Amino acid sequence: MCAGRPPSRWHWRSLAKWLVHHCQARRDLQATTAEIAENGSDVKLYILNKLPTPYTDEMFRRLAADPEIDLQIYHLWKGSWRRPWKTELATGYPNKYMNVVCGIDWEFLRRTWREKEAAFIIADWGHLPSLALIAARLARGRNVAIWTDTPQETIKRAWPKHQLRKALLHWLLPRVTMIFAPGKVAHDVLVTMGVRSEQIVDLPFMVDIHYPVTRQSDPDVQNAARDLRALVGCQERGIVFSMISTIYTSVKGQDVGIEAFAQCVKKHEGQLGLLIVGEGPDREKMEQLVQELEIEQHVAFVGWKEPAEMDEVYAATDVVLHPSRRDAYPLVVVEAMSWSKPVIGSDVCGSVIDRVEDGYNGYSFPSGDVAALTGVLDKVAADAAHVRDMGKQARATAEAWPLERGVEILKSNARRALEMDQ
Repeated sequence: MCAGRPPSRWHWRSLAKWLVHHCQARRDLQATTAEIAENGSDVKLYILNKLPTPYTDEMFRRLAADPEIDLQIYHLWKGSWRRPWKTELATGYPNKYMNVVCGIDWEFLRRTWREKEAAFIIADWGHLPSLALIAARLARGRNVAIWTDTPQETIKRAWPKHQLRKALLHWLLPRVTMIFAPGKVAHDVLVTMGVRSEQIVDLPFMVDIHYPVTRQSDPDVQNAARDLRALVGCQERGIVFSMISTIYTSVKGQDVGIEAFAQCVKKHEGQLGLLIVGEGPDREKMEQLVQELEIEQHVAFVGWKEPAEMDEVYAATDVVLHPSRRDAYPLVVVEAMSWSKPVIGSDVCGSVIDRVEDGYNGYSFPSGDVAALTGVLDKVAADAAHVRDMGKQARATAEAWPLERGVEILKSNARRALEMDQ
């Protein structure tokens, strides 16, 4: 504060707020220490998560249920415009939202600085609250892991931001204990950024593989699925494709899917339908494209679906179509396979590269190539029996990556990080 200037109201409010949280943090830390001593958990794990989602919630619930893990989740944000969930999130596991004052959550920072026998996983490297935690752990010479999606190095950024990010990651990445990242593409990108292979832990997205088994036989789900199929003229017969994502064509490529589907419809007399699931800034443009291609009777825009409502979508679907122009590791590919649905996806998607085998459990095609995608759709439309066979193999692929496997990966590597601190 400059000499001779009275303290601002903002300054005193911020200071008072920090003092309140400082006192509460001391009480919380004492309570957590007592709880650890009582329940005997041998892995104390803090995770900074960007925001709660149905996927992360299920993973964190599984972690919290493990008697060997004492878990505390901090969320950086509450939501995103791209995923306007109304379903209550962040339930069923210990969690709190970061309380940021002057750009930092001081309570969590203090814990990060003082904890000697805990593993820390930070699922963010681009915001001040997260960077403060990482810096604190590194300054103390203790473990810190980063959990990231595939870094988007092809995105054009403003020159100052690009240079700042480049310098930050050049300093940061070699120093962290380990980096959890999904699949081969993420591994290869991280290596080009200077990360050593031995730092990288493969942690792809995983889902509850038991859930679809119980839900697909539910009468209400089956009735709702029949209604969805009726929207595109495919009752019990026919093949229904679904595109499930934010309607944002420069990224998700719905226009590519619609144009290829239109060409396929013209070639096949059998019943074909396309469900477009989701909302986004390009929905009106895609509705106009469907009208121009004169395929309105084959296409239905069903809007945003809450997690529980996705059951009827997958039950109504024969093949999931994901024609993204760029997509790090789309979860829809993994979910679809757990529902025994083959996937047709573009070759830039990490989960397509990792999971899809041509003609076995789905197909891949060059991103943005309408002609190539049309050829794949022609194959699928002509052979419903093969679609069912691919669905069985898709399910087998999903069963190799249950959520329990993800819990074990996180737990074993948290232990490894703690051993490295000894």
